[in-house]
Amino acid sequence: MGRMFRLCFVFFLLLWMEPCAILADPAFYPGEEIAAQDLVETMNAQEVGKDWLGRWRRMTIETRARQTRWLTPLVTETPRLEQRIRYDIYDETLPDGKKRWNFGNQKGVNVIVAPTLEVAAALPNYLYYPGAGQKDGFGGQVFMVKNRIMASPEAQKNYVLSVMLIALTPTGTQPGVAEHWVWTPFVTFGKGWGRFDFMVNLGTSWADGDNKQLGSPIIWNVALQYRFGVICPTIELNSHPSMSEFYFFGQPGLFVTPEVLIGRFHFRDDYSLYFGIGYQMALDAATVQADYANAFVVKFHLLF
Repeated sequence: MGRMFRLCFVFFLLLWMEPCAILADPAFYPGEEIAAQDLVETMNAQEVGKDWLGRWRRMTIETRARQTRWLTPLVTETPRLEQRIRYDIYDETLPDGKKRWNFGNQKGVNVIVAPTLEVAAALPNYLYYPGAGQKDGFGGQVFMVKNRIMASPEAQKNYVLSVMLIALTPTGTQPGVAEHWVWTPFVTFGKGWGRFDFMVNLGTSWADGDNKQLGSPIIWNVALQYRFGVICPTIELNSHPSMSEFYFFGQPGLFVTPEVLIGRFHFRDDYSLYFGIGYQMALDAATVQADYANAFVVKFHLLF
């Protein structure tokens, strides 16, 4: 636990001190890798209106222009800064052949609050077991903070590097929900070449109490995309922790997810919509028994 506490402390230190380091050296890379101070100065130099809302909207537009425009996959978290309302639905087939519906899947509202910083809060997801009402219930509340360290749009070096921290509260109503806060720090990176890009997440989860029982799994996700106009075929390899120690292979929690992302459809100013549909499949019997055999997944994004 002491070691994990030290790792978390270092993570937070990097998360909050990184903008300060960039401010001390505003022109730190060539091309379009922009420091926070550069972006603030650009924003303040433009006529953006007198109210704080207008200044905030200008900042969010400017900061998104400094990064790639890849679509967010169904499972893998994007390293990009996003401002959106998102809702996911999972139709899962359990090991016994019965169904479980996951409404929300811990997704919600993401907001860019500073030139390199995004925060998110999700509505608790609701798990519904048809014919087994005693198992139904809400999961815990999820919060997320993401700091974009470096970014370059497609016309330049075409990559994004970020760190993020996800927190799950012990407030769920579903039977057997963990009675501890669960913290999940991630490093997330993406790189593109023309129409193709890939994204990688790597992190771990740990609890603030009884961590020996909950475990500290390695969590990783990989997504590969190729874009044809508004159609973006994607395939993901995902690890889902079952709160036990596991690494890349041989333990439960491994899925493959072929999917199609459709969008963005712009309809007003900087507002747009896009959708995703996919089919997630467990890659081994251990994953089927620990989680589920397969899931039909749909998602909706409103970007603003």
